[in-house]
Amino acid sequence: MLSVTVGTAPVNWNNRDVPDYRPHTPYERMLDEMAEAGYEGTEYGEEFPTDPRRVRADLDRRGLRLASMFCAMNLRDDTIAPAEIERAEVIARLLATLGGDVLIAADSGDERRRTVAGRADGSVVLDEEGWRSMVSGLEELARRCSEHGVRLAFHNHVGTYVETEEELARLLDSTDPDRVGLCLDVGHMCYAGGDVLRITERYGPRITYVHLKDVDERVLERCRREGLGFHDALRLGIFPELGTGAVDFARFLDSLSGLDYTGWLIVEQDTTMRTPLESARLNREYLRREFGL
Repeated sequence: MLSVTVGTAPVNWNNRDVPDYRPHTPYERMLDEMAEAGYEGTEYGEEFPTDPRRVRADLDRRGLRLASMFCAMNLRDDTIAPAEIERAEVIARLLATLGGDVLIAADSGDERRRTVAGRADGSVVLDEEGWRSMVSGLEELARRCSEHGVRLAFHNHVGTYVETEEELARLLDSTDPDRVGLCLDVGHMCYAGGDVLRITERYGPRITYVHLKDVDERVLERCRREGLGFHDALRLGIFPELGTGAVDFARFLDSLSGLDYTGWLIVEQDTTMRTPLESARLNREYLRREFGL
């Protein structure tokens, strides 16, 4: 059996990618619902107060821990990469102050890639200069994070320049495994058409953090058929409750067990057809019922 910590994320309540999707959930209520649904921690969200003392008190009062912070950045452009690294280091310092130790980095993508999310065909890709800039930027950021006791984990994400299995493999093969870990998002990899189990088998020791989400195959097929982009997919409910979509969680979690993975499992459902609390409860109950987590 896996010995892991199960958390959630503010994106399940408030998603900046589709802010008009549903009413905003206030910060205090969101934390209350996370605890009520049975989660042990959360990622830091943009709706959180900037005072770390208040955040720690608010989490402690509800029995929650801070799992990580997410930072999307453009390291592809070497003219702005230094400023992006500085911005991310500030986040790493705050993370350390709050007792967290994982900074999740992702490429920021752009509208060209978001438009072809889930069906990237190689026509909109990074050039060699962009790859060099991203790789060197990640390694520099990882070095700086380590000075604050924070680990860097790279997140694969649809609608960005590290979306497909091949793109993720290139990034991991190009970076130092002792510096740049992997935040494997199984839903995004499935959405991108990749093989989660193959990634786990090949890069398992680098997995330092996990995002769990499922993928609705019917919505995915519609998006591919009609040429819909990432934001359209979110509004259509591309990510359903766990266990109702295409991801084989039993095999994935078994592979994590074989790796003796002991980190966070973060349940993410970026948009829900139910209320955020209802979906949060269903997802938490699924992991308990099916896997004893």
